[in-house]
Amino acid sequence: MAVRLGKAMPFPRGRSDSADVATSFAPVTPLEKLSVMTLRMSASTLETIRTLTTEAFDAQERETFLHDLASAHGRGVFEMSTCNRVVYAGLADDIEELRTSVEEATGVVLDTVNAFSGKDAWEHLVMVASGLDAFVLGELQVLGQMRTAIEHHRQSNDADPDLVRLLEQVVWASRLVRKHLGFTRTTASMLNLATWSLDDMVNEETVLSSVVLGSGDMGRKAVEALLERDVEVTVVSRQPERAQDRFGSLAEHVEFIDFEGWTNAPPSASLLISTLRVATPAYGPEHPLPTHAPLTVMDFSWPPSIDEGGLHAGQVLQGMNHWIQQAHGLEAAIDRPALLAKAKLELAKIEALLDQQLSAASQSDFRSLVHHTLATLAKGWAESPLNEPPQNATLEAFGRELATWLCKVHGEATLDNVRDRVQSTTRPISPGLLERIEDDLVRTIGDLHTHLPPSEVRP
Repeated sequence: MAVRLGKAMPFPRGRSDSADVATSFAPVTPLEKLSVMTLRMSASTLETIRTLTTEAFDAQERETFLHDLASAHGRGVFEMSTCNRVVYAGLADDIEELRTSVEEATGVVLDTVNAFSGKDAWEHLVMVASGLDAFVLGELQVLGQMRTAIEHHRQSNDADPDLVRLLEQVVWASRLVRKHLGFTRTTASMLNLATWSLDDMVNEETVLSSVVLGSGDMGRKAVEALLERDVEVTVVSRQPERAQDRFGSLAEHVEFIDFEGWTNAPPSASLLISTLRVATPAYGPEHPLPTHAPLTVMDFSWPPSIDEGGLHAGQVLQGMNHWIQQAHGLEAAIDRPALLAKAKLELAKIEALLDQQLSAASQSDFRSLVHHTLATLAKGWAESPLNEPPQNATLEAFGRELATWLCKVHGEATLDNVRDRVQSTTRPISPGLLERIEDDLVRTIGDLHTHLPPSEVRP
């Protein structure tokens, strides 16, 4: 009986002399099943994204959310939240499956999302990750956010290996696109926007001193930008001593106070920058800012940490709506269609290599699976009463030999080849145990098929 390893067909559990079995349909690849929904930040989507974002989630909350998505969908769903968008990706028969799952897990009706399937979905993820669909065209920050989100998904108890493989190829392609378009040194987009606003304020001498709420990565970047412009800085942190240590050499140029000190005796400042990570605004109508002095408030936090209702007369909030307007004004000065057309050409070249990349990755996974499976079988052969006298080391070596051979002939061998390969061994194994090994191997080929990635199927 001639059966090619890797064909989509049932395999017998023992000897058979029946006719050849042929496939009747082409398998659907993970890439063809890829579905993506994305909601980009705009004035009209601001409130929806604020409801959906997981930016303020801790590790346990994120794992719970990913589990809820997986439970609703039936397999793992990738989620990424940034200050610019929310993205969901999963493998599904159609995009409505993914939409229904996300709506069930979030309780939000998604009637304004952009939806993509198959290679269009993969291409859209590349456009997002490479910064070609961002606040500031070519921003680098989102690629880092994509990598972090992929790692969250990979570490999740509900991770989907096929989806992870596709996402890894998104990162690979995004790096190539950025390199070919010259996007190699772009910094975080919102910080760019804020820096340009800060330069205007410094040039007009409207800011001489400042307060920064929060001492994380964004807080440190804000402090660096302020000190470079000779602006006095006071950092407000829950643990001033730890913040001072974290800032290193910058700390000697900065004042550090805790939130109690900020609330009871706010220092004089004309600029307030918030980088707090909070699920709900820290300052609003019921808890206004402790200072009544006129000042500009830049809120870098997402979700927002300062609500308009928390400001006093003479105070101006530059929150997400402000940054959206700034980004739109910047885009007006860029020939975006020409740049995107160039990016499309680069993507077309990269996509020609995509199948090779996915095939290489899946072949590696297949080899690992075969060797693991044969090692398990060899352990069972060693424990069999047919293993007499005991030949444990010989059986382990034979298992490795068979695994290497199976990987080499994958897609070409017949069941007769498999039987001949077992029976022709010169290793000192009893005839009865060889029969057991032969039957196990024929059965295992069929079992392995159910785990084969589609790119492994050969004509």
